[in-house]
Amino acid sequence: MRRPHVLRSAALVALLTWAGAMHAAQPAVPYPNTEGFGIDFEKSEDWYQNCMRALRAAPPPSPTLGKLRCDATDLYYRKRDQESTSSAEWREVHDCAEATGDDAVLMMLYANGYGVARDLERAVYHACKLDSAKAEMEIRVGYLASPAAASDGQAFDLCDHITSGRMGGVCAAISQTRAERVRAARLDRFAAGLPPRARPAFTRLREAAAAFTRKSAGEVDMTGTGGAGFTFRHSGRRAEEFLDTLFRAAGGKLPAASPAQFAKLDRELNDAYQKVLALPSEQDTHPERIRGSTVKRADVRDAERAWLAYRDAWEPFLAAAGLPTDALTVKTLLTRQRIAQLKRL
Repeated sequence: MRRPHVLRSAALVALLTWAGAMHAAQPAVPYPNTEGFGIDFEKSEDWYQNCMRALRAAPPPSPTLGKLRCDATDLYYRKRDQESTSSAEWREVHDCAEATGDDAVLMMLYANGYGVARDLERAVYHACKLDSAKAEMEIRVGYLASPAAASDGQAFDLCDHITSGRMGGVCAAISQTRAERVRAARLDRFAAGLPPRARPAFTRLREAAAAFTRKSAGEVDMTGTGGAGFTFRHSGRRAEEFLDTLFRAAGGKLPAASPAQFAKLDRELNDAYQKVLALPSEQDTHPERIRGSTVKRADVRDAERAWLAYRDAWEPFLAAAGLPTDALTVKTLLTRQRIAQLKRL
């Protein structure tokens, strides 16, 4: 059975790349890496002194740097999310991180002792090379250099000490990718239990749900540095709604709906949709946008068309699968969900 593509937008790929290889300091970047600060600092500050002490942990240049193509960030979290990961698998992550200069992953490996001897000073060294906001650098380095890092027993993560919208977006992308792998595995197991006649319709339903999730992301206001993070969280909510609706429908746990209820909600949906499209722009240079946001009316139309295709893909699937829930009940729930989404706009 053909499996739908896991949601991964161009923005998500870019952020994951930034979280990994782009964290590596390039030759012209100073140590510690202060390029992302945007404010002054003093060399007497604790974080700076900790970074300078950690220079003694600096490894020699890796002979594999630039010679291996891999995504250390993605590989790290895949291994992190496994039920168990061998030392050999962690060494594979380490080799990938060294070859791509991924200081974020190297920091986590040495902080946690995954596949390498735990070395908090080496973790501080890699933390000091990351492109971070000043507050992130202070908190992250301060923690790794503190007794708590050696004794609290908690796994250390890149996203533990974020303060900036930019890193918020990076960490939301990482979180969404990890959650999507779990959702995909659950959907694959569900598909395997379906009668053969229902599997093609289920594949089409999954594809329609993923298409709506992608298009719906265009309805998120991208104003400010936190815009990317909002988009990933929005996409995660749409994907979770699909999963929740599917399993509740399969278990016969959705409240039954009447034709009159659906008709009323359908009218309410049309009204909400037209009201959104009628909202004026508050931007002289962007008359196509809604109010002061980055959302364009065309984005809303595209999302609505994708939602209609998603809604309509349920009926043939439900008929083929023989689930204890009728199409009208599901369409009523989906319509209620879509009204809530439009009202948030």
